[in-house]
Amino acid sequence: MLIDWLNVQSLTNKPFIVSDIITERSLDVFALTQTWHTDSNDVRLRLATPDGYAVVDAARQHGRGGGVAVIYRKHLRCSGVSLPALTTFEAVCVRLTT
Repeated sequence: MLIDWLNVQSLTNKPFIVSDIITERSLDVFALTQTWHTDSNDVRLRLATPDGYAVVDAARQHGRGGGVAVIYRKHLRCSGVSLPALTTFEAVCVRLTT
């Protein structure tokens, strides 16, 4: 299984670069920090997710910056792991299994 991580420092002008990295490296899981997306339906987040992949995310609710996402192959089973309420940063915890 190939897993990678990137502090993307805003998906604003990079969704196709992120998608290309996933595809070119044949990644199974790609974690992103500092996405700067505002909600789960953000078009930049969707454009960064290639066909055959799904995404789970936590957007920054107030202020600028922040946001995290995990893009993973759809054949993996994804289940969320609950976290305590967080107020100073975003976090996502998932269990991915084959």
